[in-house]
Parts: sequence; structure tokens; C-alpha cells
Amino acid sequence: MQTVNLIADARYTDDKPNVLHAVKTDQLLVDGMYLKPGQKTGWHKHPDADRAYLCVQGSGELVLETVSAGNELRIPLGPGAVALAPRGVFYDLIAGPGGMVCSALSRFPVRVVEKG
Repeated sequence: MQTVNLIADARYTDDKPNVLHAVKTDQLLVDGMYLKPGQKTGWHKHPDADRAYLCVQGSGELVLETVSAGNELRIPLGPGAVALAPRGVFYDLIAGPGGMVCSALSRFPVRVVEKG
């Protein structure tokens, strides 16, 4: 079995957030999410499964689209904070001024639908 240290194995990219598949089975996906300061994942949703985010390092926020179009719920993330992006809800993950490392957990396979 492979182990991954989300902080020691951090891999950032300049143009977009980077994703490292830390654990993947036939039912579970655990990703490392690496965002430089101000980077965003972009509005998207997972129609088939909830996705939990555990902030490991840095800070940022999970922004959920609420029932009323254009309205948002902003959930602050800091080390140790956990937030849930419910299935079928559009959301964006945004890094704070120091960047952010998160672990993202969800049922596998993960289907992504981008907004727009």
C-alpha cells in the first residue's frame, strides 16, 4: 500500500490548482489539493457524491451556490477545518493569501460537471 504525506509531497502548479490522487480504491477517492495564493478550482459540482474538504495547511474558503441563483455561502477553511460540498451543489474552492493544502474525500468514481 502506498502512503502519501500531503505536505511533504506538495506539488503546486502556476496555472491552476493541482490534484494528487493520494488513495484510490473502487469505492473511495482521497485527493491532495494544492492551491497557490488566490487560486480557484472554478465553479463545478459532483452530481453523484458529496465531497468533504479537510484543510491541512494554509487557509481559504469553500464557496457554495445557494438555492437562490447568484447567492453564495462562504465557509472559511483553516488548518483542521472540514467543510462539505454536497452532491449536486455548484461550488468553488478558493485559496487565501498564503495558499492552501486540502485533502478531498469522496466516493469513487467522481463525476465533475463544470458550470457555464
